[in-house]
Amino acid sequence: MVCKGICIRHKAQKLPGLGRYAIGQRRCQICEIFMVWNSSFCPCCGYKLRTKPRNMNYEVKLRIRNKTNNAMKNSVPFQNQFVLDVV
Repeated sequence: MVCKGICIRHKAQKLPGLGRYAIGQRRCQICEIFMVWNSSFCPCCGYKLRTKPRNMNYEVKLRIRNKTNNAMKNSVPFQNQFVLDVV
């Protein structure tokens, strides 16, 4: 399991104000980069990609962000309750 340089093509950019794991980026410990990749394994070295942070503080932040996103997805959009009948 050695970095072959293939992962450079999938390297992800850091977005300000957002966590890398929260926006779906994954990290390879062997290649030492974050990448946008759908598989669970690095395309370069074949090592399993990390999808969650190791630091407990960042894990809590990610968990809170995921809960709020799920709550917003499951909520019913606001419906206007006042309907005027025009005759």
